[in-house]
Amino acid sequence: MALLFSAVRATAKDQEVEFLVGGIPREYDDLEGWTAFDRFMEDIDEETEVAIHAEAYLYGEEESNRATPEEVAYFMKRIEMDNTFLSRCDNIESVDFTINWSPEELFNMEVQ
Repeated sequence: MALLFSAVRATAKDQEVEFLVGGIPREYDDLEGWTAFDRFMEDIDEETEVAIHAEAYLYGEEESNRATPEEVAYFMKRIEMDNTFLSRCDNIESVDFTINWSPEELFNMEVQ
């Protein structure tokens, strides 16, 4: 079994964060719920464009399955212990997209 995961970089103005997620993110909904992404987005308090770059990887062979949060945490530990870990995985795709972030619209807050 091969595990599918992505190394993601999110950039908004002068802020940037890098993290791993299961699967291949292609839109906001694919990143929502991943702690590092949610924390990054919570810190953005004004309308802005957030650029997302993801490198998708397969770890293992045969049929692929989306990596679970636990498996992603394991990969993060592996990377901490050995920064060449990703070079042993198959880089299968790069994805770029943007998110038009508006905290007021997201939380239905009305300015009066």
